[in-house]
Amino acid sequence: MPTHPSMSGKTTPLYVVCSPCRCVGKTLVARLLTEFYVLKDRPVAAFDLADEGPQLADYLPKVTTIIDLSDTRGQMALFDRLIAENDTPVVIDVSYRTFKNFFTIVQEINFFEEARRRFIEPLILFIIDPDPKSAKAYAMLRHQLSEASLLPVRNQMGASAILRGDARPKANMFPASLDIPLLGFSLKKFIDAQSFSFSEFWRTPPADLPGPQDDELLDWVEQIFSQFRDLELFFGREGTSTHVAAHGSRRPRTTHRQRQRDAWPLGSDTGWNAESAAINQLKKKGRIDGDPLEQSGLAIVALLQKAADLSNDSCERAEARADELSRDLRAVEDRIKQLETEIEYFRDRADRAETWLQLIRKEIEEKLIAPMVATSPKSTTI
Repeated sequence: MPTHPSMSGKTTPLYVVCSPCRCVGKTLVARLLTEFYVLKDRPVAAFDLADEGPQLADYLPKVTTIIDLSDTRGQMALFDRLIAENDTPVVIDVSYRTFKNFFTIVQEINFFEEARRRFIEPLILFIIDPDPKSAKAYAMLRHQLSEASLLPVRNQMGASAILRGDARPKANMFPASLDIPLLGFSLKKFIDAQSFSFSEFWRTPPADLPGPQDDELLDWVEQIFSQFRDLELFFGREGTSTHVAAHGSRRPRTTHRQRQRDAWPLGSDTGWNAESAAINQLKKKGRIDGDPLEQSGLAIVALLQKAADLSNDSCERAEARADELSRDLRAVEDRIKQLETEIEYFRDRADRAETWLQLIRKEIEEKLIAPMVATSPKSTTI
């Protein structure tokens, strides 16, 4: 692999998010990557090569340009813009239908080689999948595109699988893969809404999401943003003042227990220590003077309070889980109704097809076979 043009300085990342297969979470990765830059209030350009919805442009219309690669004008519009945006991170969402065409054009015009001469570092984020054509396409990219780094993305929410052989990217400073953790069905449905924004969610908790689910989704986003930050370090563009995904920059957790800790810090990182805290408070007020009976009674009351708090916390988590399961159940019921409707539709079509076949058979017998039998010479018996 050729030497990087200037690893001592900054290079501009060009992310190509792609897969030859559909429904593998490609647009989700492109959304997360684009909003990683939006969250940092840094310029980012996104290009949508998809031809079916929901597209990247549906989620991020302000920073996304739709490109049609089917004609020369669209091809020039894309690759000229990519070169022009030599100081702005770029995210390209390549649909499974345009996958082959995109990389064919890239090879024909030696685009990645030209990009690297302009200090633009191409990085192909390839969503891996059990489909045989996924492994074949991955091997083809590794073999033919030596001017770009190739990073497999394992989407645990899709049908991702481990590619056999050497799946490590060509640049040793990269991680072995980019991992999208598993997310519950109801939260996946929540983030699939076109009104949802990862950057806005990072800043402000949504009003319609229970505390435990809010924390779960916040942790999920943080895991992914941390990996993006590692990629930024490779490109030399991540400074110590821009660690968006660090624990100190995310908004506070919203669970019942954390709200209690924030409201009444007890000076313990590992537990509640409610007993000593309550005793110290009353000592300051002069209400107890080392009397063992008073201390024992107060300790019992503190422990009961602790038990009540833990019980409330458990109840809240149980209620949140019940709400999540209820939403999942409603979604499954809706899907069952949809499938029942589709079954009825196809059953009706089958019945009508059977009727037509019987009619056609009758017409053949009456208009073709019967006349032929009637006009055929009668056999004579010897």
